[in-house]
Amino acid sequence: MSQVSPGWRWAARLIAVASVGAVLLDLWASEGASRIDFYVYAEAISASGSMSLYDFQYRILGLPFLYPPFAAIVLWPLSAMTNSTGEALWWCVTVACTVWFLGIVGWSIAPAAARRWPRSPLADSEFAVLACVAAGVWTMPVVLNGRLGQVNALVAALIVTDVVLLRRRSALAGVGTGLAAAIKVTPAVIIPYLFLAGRRRAAAVATTAFVIATAIAAVVYPADTWRFFRTELWSTRRAPDVDTLFNNTIRRVAAGLPNERLELVVWALVSLVVLVVAYRRAIRADRAGNVLAAFTLVMLASYLVSPLTWGHHLFFLIPAVLWWLVTADAWWRWGVGAVAVVALVDPVGLGETSMMSLVRIAVMALMVFALPTELTDTQSAEVAAAAVPAP
Repeated sequence: MSQVSPGWRWAARLIAVASVGAVLLDLWASEGASRIDFYVYAEAISASGSMSLYDFQYRILGLPFLYPPFAAIVLWPLSAMTNSTGEALWWCVTVACTVWFLGIVGWSIAPAAARRWPRSPLADSEFAVLACVAAGVWTMPVVLNGRLGQVNALVAALIVTDVVLLRRRSALAGVGTGLAAAIKVTPAVIIPYLFLAGRRRAAAVATTAFVIATAIAAVVYPADTWRFFRTELWSTRRAPDVDTLFNNTIRRVAAGLPNERLELVVWALVSLVVLVVAYRRAIRADRAGNVLAAFTLVMLASYLVSPLTWGHHLFFLIPAVLWWLVTADAWWRWGVGAVAVVALVDPVGLGETSMMSLVRIAVMALMVFALPTELTDTQSAEVAAAAVPAP
């Protein structure tokens, strides 16, 4: 194992702090649609005393409130503040959740990096975590989420909290997933994986957390809760532009078919295949002790099968790309890894270009089918050879 000197560790800490700070300053000073989604949330919640959450339309583009009512309860304190105070607080929450997410990703991948490259600085777990944070804050999902004031950093942070709780065999494992599902529904796809992988207690905790959170929302917003789960959740109006150039899903590709019925059939069949493969491979990763890879596979599948997935949703593409690079053992894997890094950072379009969205769809689909669940035999042999002291 590589031993990083205290000087290098302090340098890594300073670089990580400087990197986060630079992103903060850059995004806070950005113009245009800065934190527009935050204002959609806050104004919809403020107006909910006189109208339904789902009748609200923001003054720019008529943007609606799309999340379950429990999300409104979580975000309610922000709507009760002045715009500047609420925006600043939400910004701080977003940054904290992002750093937590990236830190857990780095902490989870660090052992594999140490086994793969035992003589490199990445063999030091603290160095690996700091490197993940310093680099991760510049990726497209993080930057775009921060610029728009989106809710995805909070959702991702809740989900990876369960990675920690599962690895520690906590009785609370599953609560993060349940709360994330109550805020944004799609994380509920993790619950079947937990059940199928034999983590029945965690699946029960996640389901219970979701039900309790939704019940609380039903007390505060009874009509809107009924409306959301009866109508809004299934409404095609919630995602009318599935063929938008920014959509990162199978549905966007299927939208090019000649008629809508064929489009829906192809989308449904391909999505079913993707989910089945993701669950099977997630169970395999779980049994290999790679909980983060299991969660990542399921979340990648959720991005692909959803009607509409924006670039700022793709937080779990970060651990997918990192794990792919850590386990790369052939030239084609390194090639795919290079393409995936460019698609993840997306320095030109920042999540808002047609070609890069198509690349991300292809990358995520490939990773669902081919993301390694553990180090291969070849890589294990490389690790063993590297561990032998030089004569």
